[in-house]
Amino acid sequence: MTRRYFLHYSTVTAAFLWTGCEEHRSEPTQEDNVTASKSRPKVAEMKVERFSQKLKIPQEINFNQIDKATFLAQKSQVAIYPDNPTEVLTFTGTLPNPTIRIQKGETFALDFTNGLSKPTIIHWHGLIVPEEMDGHPKDMISTNRIKKYHYQINQSAGTFWYHTHPHGRTGEEIYHGLSGLYIIEDEKESKLNLPRGEFDIPLMIQDRRFDKNRQLIYKDPKVIQDNNGVLGDIVLVNSTPFPYMDVATRKYRLRILNASSVRTYKLAFDTIEQFAVIATDSGLLEESIMVNHIVIGVAERVDIVVDFKEKQIGDVVLLKTLGFKEGSNLTLHPDYPNFATAMEIMQFRVSQKSEDNSTLPFKLIPIARLKESDAIRTRTITMEIIEGGLWTLNHKPYDMNRIDQRVKLGTTEIWVIKNSVHMAHPFHMHGVRFQVLDRDGKIVFPTDRGWKDTVLVMPFETVRIIVEFTMPGLFLYHCHILEHEDHAMMANFLVER
Repeated sequence: MTRRYFLHYSTVTAAFLWTGCEEHRSEPTQEDNVTASKSRPKVAEMKVERFSQKLKIPQEINFNQIDKATFLAQKSQVAIYPDNPTEVLTFTGTLPNPTIRIQKGETFALDFTNGLSKPTIIHWHGLIVPEEMDGHPKDMISTNRIKKYHYQINQSAGTFWYHTHPHGRTGEEIYHGLSGLYIIEDEKESKLNLPRGEFDIPLMIQDRRFDKNRQLIYKDPKVIQDNNGVLGDIVLVNSTPFPYMDVATRKYRLRILNASSVRTYKLAFDTIEQFAVIATDSGLLEESIMVNHIVIGVAERVDIVVDFKEKQIGDVVLLKTLGFKEGSNLTLHPDYPNFATAMEIMQFRVSQKSEDNSTLPFKLIPIARLKESDAIRTRTITMEIIEGGLWTLNHKPYDMNRIDQRVKLGTTEIWVIKNSVHMAHPFHMHGVRFQVLDRDGKIVFPTDRGWKDTVLVMPFETVRIIVEFTMPGLFLYHCHILEHEDHAMMANFLVER
């Protein structure tokens, strides 16, 4: 580690991360509490009328209709609340950012201009694209520079997303708006006759904090636990606080993305006992799975089908998180709901009767299972906090110029992910998709049955994944709690020919 790098991290972080763990936390003095309470924004000052705004549906950039798109990362004033605009960051001047929709086999082309004051880059989360198109922070572009993205879509249908990925500022930029959904379609999926069109709804869920003037609050400088992850008390869905949506008495496909900074959700409906999970991060499952709740970590996606056919006009169905206390024993910001807190998310208001010609087949698509016997090597990746309070992988703070793992193109490996911290970590890999072999914990995750690019590793749990490396180049693997990856919990792997 260089002296400059060490000084940066020791100055910024040496004091705070150990304090987040209950068994290491020293109690604040009365004077500390008074000072902190005076400086912190009062959560109660933020008055919000729940379920008063209609869910915003993102506009679409559909590559069936255009050859190339343009994005400009910029500051914008957006009406998240009707009484006062909020300053945010956007790609097209408004929120939510557009949903990209593209067919397998088509070519994606986008000119991205950085209108921000600091360098940034866009990462296409879950897409397997050439190194120079992936959005590695080493490829950040300066203010007023243009990055031309151009690549072919060779993946199966699925719900993906995009977000900026600058080194050390990913959390702050996503928090202020720089993310959106990315949908790939193909013929196999279209033949299943799942709900589509106006009945195929993207839901990007994010918890946020606002001051009394409706401005976003990212980190509280007086509360060091914010560096363990930024929690909020206002749940935005598609940049709409606690929205409602009018629905008909039929099936809907909900494409759900957890784009929060740290919060893990345990999603359920209050008056619908079961719904179908049909897809996870990188595409459809082999079979639809009926559940009464689903756990989704940061950066994970899950596609579900929920049926309102038994409801009557005027009925209201609430989407909520039941609270997931298993996800963290670390102390985060004390003024905001913790992982164990049940929270309302949005309402579905049944407003009309409807015919439904869509289907929910039990059998979806076949998935070719990677065989352990084909793996040429097993690697172990550890998640920990090292001395000085650094979030790390394999006890090494991130170094953009260091190659941490070298793998051979076309080979298959088993990666063993070990979490030694009192907190669940979503482990994400760029440039690949993988399958979960097993986990030694007690919770069963239905989403483990499909193709993944992000897997939630529970506290003190070991998860084994099997990965096939099909794209040459330098890529990242990291924790997707945004404050952790911005800190040092990230590493490089090189896929060599």
